[in-house]
Amino acid sequence: MSAQLSPSPLLKAFQDSYQELVRFIARRTGSTHDARELAHDTWVRLAERAETRETEPAPHEGAARAYVYAVAENIAIDHLRRRQRSAERFSPVAVDIEAEPAAQDPSTRDVADGVAHRQALDAVDAALRALPPRSRDIFLADRLEGACHAELALRHGVSVKTVEREVMRALDSVEAALHRWRGEAAPARTGRRRALSALLGVCGLGVGSATLWQAWRQWVPGYSALLSTPIARIRTQALPDGSSLTLDAASRAEVVYYATRRTVQLLAGSAFFEVARDEARPFVVHALGHEITVLGTRFEVALQDGGVRVAVESGQVRVRSAGGEERTLGVGDRAFIDPVRPLSTSHPAGAAAVAPWREGWLDFDRQPLAEVVERLARYSPRPLRVAPDAAQLPVFGRVRIGEAGDWLRLLPRSLPVRVREDDGADRALVIERRPS
Repeated sequence: MSAQLSPSPLLKAFQDSYQELVRFIARRTGSTHDARELAHDTWVRLAERAETRETEPAPHEGAARAYVYAVAENIAIDHLRRRQRSAERFSPVAVDIEAEPAAQDPSTRDVADGVAHRQALDAVDAALRALPPRSRDIFLADRLEGACHAELALRHGVSVKTVEREVMRALDSVEAALHRWRGEAAPARTGRRRALSALLGVCGLGVGSATLWQAWRQWVPGYSALLSTPIARIRTQALPDGSSLTLDAASRAEVVYYATRRTVQLLAGSAFFEVARDEARPFVVHALGHEITVLGTRFEVALQDGGVRVAVESGQVRVRSAGGEERTLGVGDRAFIDPVRPLSTSHPAGAAAVAPWREGWLDFDRQPLAEVVERLARYSPRPLRVAPDAAQLPVFGRVRIGEAGDWLRLLPRSLPVRVREDDGADRALVIERRPS
């Protein structure tokens, strides 16, 4: 660059690495033109830091170079997120998605990546060694073995909640160590963690030790995304391995891919999965503490009436409840797991559709009215409520989602109910028993 640089170690590291840094940013953004602009932004950020922290001890060469790359990575991520938000303004479906880029092939790693990540591995290794033995054992079993929390609770003689706390405690410790490695203060806990791969600042990992590298690549995600859909919108999302998931309206899911497994946490609503077969990486869906594991298949998982419903369209699915019960489901099989009753399975007669909402329909087979209306509420621009005296009335039939309003208006013809508008500010529609 032609710009006159100060003797700051950070700016010198930037100058010495400029061409490599531009290539590094270009790989992250897919644009050499953007990479040059973002490299300039990196220089400005470094110059500001050098100017405001003149009294700090000068970092050694390797640390300065690692810091330069970490700043550049942050700027590139911000750029990609701005570009994503701009694209979403013109998307027909509003979703919230934040994805971390997948790790680069080891053959493309820069020397700087190796130097930086040997230091990062040392920081993580020290953080894990400082943990109490039980916390460390639970965390590594969770991340390396993929052991479920119910199994770990039995193994250590503690509750599932305790296992969850130990995993979160270890994650906090590792995250704090990575923030210190990046020269940052760990932010206050807000309930959501950054992917540890993002905290690294660069994608490749140096091989500080073969064992630690193998452990690291198994429990640091290569890809993560938080997906959500608003009321009345359905979204299909392609995943990096060729799989896809379709989110029903008013649904949320968190997708995280590791080197040895693919995981999805269903947080709300329903999702239909079409999973690409990969015997080296099982695909596991977590919902309310239960696990659904597959290699390659098509199936639906839904949060329903306080429990989890699973329906298989093709292939096989292994369902494991939080209490340790297991069932294997085949084509056409259904399972329901709730907090009270044992895991139950069924195989409805006929070719019952799996996730018919994908085609614009909802099917109900003697389901309580309260549950039916809760389901319809995902597509209604107005709130829907059911009075307690009508909540258990059974509903049987098929509803076209696009005509749910007409179905509600005609409901009093088939059930002893009336539909009225609430006096409140939200103008909710209330279904209640008809006076006799």
